Amino acid sequence: MTQTKFEEVYSTFNDPNARAFTVSHRGDWRHYPENSLAAVKSCMDMGIDMVEIDVRKTKDGHLILMHDKTVDRMTNGSGKVSDLTLEQMQQLFLFDGKGREGAQLTNMKVPTLEEIMQLVKGKMMINLDKCWDVREEVYDILVKTDTLQQGLFKSSSDYKEVDAFLSSKSIRPEYMHVIEEFNVDQLGKVLSVIIPKALELVYPTEESSVICEANFKPLIGKYRVWVNSIEKKLCGGYEDTPLGWEWMVRFGFNMIQTDWPLELKTFLISIEH
Repeated sequence: MTQTKFEEVYSTFNDPNARAFTVSHRGDWRHYPENSLAAVKSCMDMGIDMVEIDVRKTKDGHLILMHDKTVDRMTNGSGKVSDLTLEQMQQLFLFDGKGREGAQLTNMKVPTLEEIMQLVKGKMMINLDKCWDVREEVYDILVKTDTLQQGLFKSSSDYKEVDAFLSSKSIRPEYMHVIEEFNVDQLGKVLSVIIPKALELVYPTEESSVICEANFKPLIGKYRVWVNSIEKKLCGGYEDTPLGWEWMVRFGFNMIQTDWPLELKTFLISIEH
């Protein structure tokens, strides 16, 4: 029986020794509005493993995609997402790319989380950013759309809070813990109590304790280890380029978030052979 794209992606995600993962930051925003249905679909069509999206809650309790707390940068409207209803949101149009500063206004609308999960169902994974505070509502959407395996929750919260959430579910959601310099001392508890499948490591320099040998070496071959190549301050000064990606893979990272999804995917395929 032929394996579907999602089955291949999910089995790869669950195998820390399998190929490196390509994660697209806010979708294919270089060609479509960030966090839009079109930006996510483009990545889906390219065969990208995972798209990172930003989830926020409207005034009337609906979950929509928007990176900022306000709609000012990405739409022809203004105001906080939390002050606008879903109906008001749906009157707005998205600017192309990263928005404002001369960006073209499109005919695309702000999508809901439910629309995104229906779009990617059976196709790819989604990294759920900006939404730990509304995790219960996000979980409910994943259950409703039958996409629980496809959504990857993340947070840098205290391990006890995370464990309480994950343990309260009859079906445990996928989860990645974010380790930075402020919480690296919790790494041991995170690994032993939460037992995450993935870890996102944020380190401003190569000398950061986050990626010192004592902390990093035990992760290799046992966890999916995520690096953000989108900003130098998140990945020790390396750039979102083949030179940067080469260092990251050689160091031991096996999930790379990028603003160049097709280029990264092509690069990773090239070094596999």
